[in-house]
Amino acid sequence: MTSTQPLLLAGDVGATKTTLALYTAAAKELPGSPPLKKETFLNRSFACFDDVLAIFLGAGGQVPPYACIGIAGPVLDDAADMTNLNWQLDARALEKRHGFIRVHLINDLVATAVGVPSLDNRDLYTINSGKPHSPGTRAVLAPGTGLGQAFLIPQENGFLPCPSEGGHSTFAPRNAEQLDLLAFMLQRQTHVSVEQVCSGLAVPKLFAFMSTRQTVPEWLQLEVEEAEDATPVIIEAARRAVEGKRVCGVAVHTVQLLCDILADEAANLALKTLALGGVYLAGGIAPRLQPLLQPERFMRIFARGSSAALLARIPVHLILNQQTALLGASEYGLRSLVRQQAPDPTIPSRF
Repeated sequence: MTSTQPLLLAGDVGATKTTLALYTAAAKELPGSPPLKKETFLNRSFACFDDVLAIFLGAGGQVPPYACIGIAGPVLDDAADMTNLNWQLDARALEKRHGFIRVHLINDLVATAVGVPSLDNRDLYTINSGKPHSPGTRAVLAPGTGLGQAFLIPQENGFLPCPSEGGHSTFAPRNAEQLDLLAFMLQRQTHVSVEQVCSGLAVPKLFAFMSTRQTVPEWLQLEVEEAEDATPVIIEAARRAVEGKRVCGVAVHTVQLLCDILADEAANLALKTLALGGVYLAGGIAPRLQPLLQPERFMRIFARGSSAALLARIPVHLILNQQTALLGASEYGLRSLVRQQAPDPTIPSRF
């Protein structure tokens, strides 16, 4: 593998899987063109990120000088303890162990947000067209294993990406059913964050709550009990039901509750960031929710209260492109890392 351009390793490290890719630093190749190499790994098969990285780079293989890695967790001083995975990453340690010139760590939702401006209509499912304000802040909400959040603030020649740990803020019920859900959760823990009722990790808890109110078919109960991860089982049961393939009210109502909480939290994030440029739903389970996301129902919850008119004009999109975070990490690394280390007038500075 040879290149006259500096090489950049980009990574998307989630709680469930890690995707790594190798890019040249030529601006004409970003965004959108394929990487030189890309692989995805299941995290449960590895004790730490270093083991994943070693396999990707290969024994005695070429180590790219630069790396930018998006991580599911808060990043402080170029180091991170992952929120839903027992991994620790430190940029300086990665440089020393693997021979990088420079490694930069960013939150995975910052990476996703950075990738948003490069998306086109094929990458999006529009829930609300709205009337976007340009330039306007764009907010990203990602129900994956957890619930990530970030936003882009417009500035000259681009956007300033900002991280957030808003998914860990306290869950606020919006109706009687959700008050009952909160009471159900508080019987089992002392604090209930919005992530704990609006994420992949939340689906089995929502299902357990809904099972106290509706009958669970024997076939679904068996599938849930036998599954290593019950979340895709429940979502798939709901999807089949809405497609008319197999009736399953408890699964449909479970996922509907998830989508309702997602709509409400999306509105909260839009108000807190004044996201007049749009709200984008990302994350690993977001595309699987598409058949169950009813735009009219979503927007009735989203555009509410004294700010209903303002919220109604905000575009809301579901991101279908599962490589958005990787794309964002590569862009971020190119603009803010490679340019600093090896200035190239063909590489525009956007951050």
